[in-house]
Amino acid sequence: MDISIVTPVFNSVRCIELCLQSVRHALKGRNYEHIVVDGGSTDGTLDYLNQQKNIRLILGPHKGMYHALNKGMATARGRILGHLNADEQYDRAGLAHALQKLDQTRVDAVFRPIDADWHMPVKTCSLLCRREIWEPYPYPAEYRVVGNHAWFRRQMKLGLKLISVRKTIRLFIWPKDGIAKRLGSHGKNALTDVNRKSLRIRTTKLTFRLKYLLEGGLIRPFLLLHELVTLGMLAHAHTVCFPPLGI
Repeated sequence: MDISIVTPVFNSVRCIELCLQSVRHALKGRNYEHIVVDGGSTDGTLDYLNQQKNIRLILGPHKGMYHALNKGMATARGRILGHLNADEQYDRAGLAHALQKLDQTRVDAVFRPIDADWHMPVKTCSLLCRREIWEPYPYPAEYRVVGNHAWFRRQMKLGLKLISVRKTIRLFIWPKDGIAKRLGSHGKNALTDVNRKSLRIRTTKLTFRLKYLLEGGLIRPFLLLHELVTLGMLAHAHTVCFPPLGI
């Protein structure tokens, strides 16, 4: 098995179908598995998932998103692990580019940077890693929202070898009833930790910025092309203005 994608889900009937279609489209022709961990949905999500034959379904209840992710990844058989939330989609071209980069190099993980003005400058949904990186250090399940950042920060301390790509790997759909809106204001902000005045963090950030600059990271394309799966339609292309990237 080459790739394992893990999706935690709870009461997301409006977007889980699009998420599954996106994974099928993005990884068509590859040796992969899609593991979906349901936390006890009651809105029809579970009924839909039980009808799907091309996923591995793990039933809850669980103790939050990161506990669900750990349950899914513990059963994963792929050499490369990916995390995709129910209200997100993969971009086929961007995902293929990221997987190619990971195979061509000896790095531990590949990711697409996001805007650092947000509370979590590294999203594991835009990161793919080798399974031996996750196995000894699963996600910290005590967090409700920013466990991604805490996990990534620990990996950086352990010497994670990382490479970035400029192409979009995943898209956040932002549905009306998505998890981000259901959680509301959680009061957790990872930027304080990111900007902490420590020599290790400063060195890590400077090294990444220099590598990003040498790779042409500051040369922005005028437009960004990505695919989007919508109800009743296969993946179709969209073009948007290229967003700013925090480095």
